[in-house]
Amino acid sequence: MAGKLKEPMVITDYRREPVCILPIGFYFDDDRWEKIWQRFDEKGASLTREDLIDLFTEEPVLKRDRVKPGGVRSEK
Repeated sequence: MAGKLKEPMVITDYRREPVCILPIGFYFDDDRWEKIWQRFDEKGASLTREDLIDLFTEEPVLKRDRVKPGGVRSEK
């Protein structure tokens, strides 16, 4: 089931609590699945966008500027 996501994907744990939200265009495969769960287990909390950037520094979809409410781009 490897490939780029065509819609956002919410990964949840067995209690249906969010683990992370993956954006459209994120390349997803079994190796990345394992990395996400490993980081979640280490952190003990939902992963943020910054966590995903740390895990997948080469992922182009995570490097795009974020747009704040009102259409203003962040400086990140």
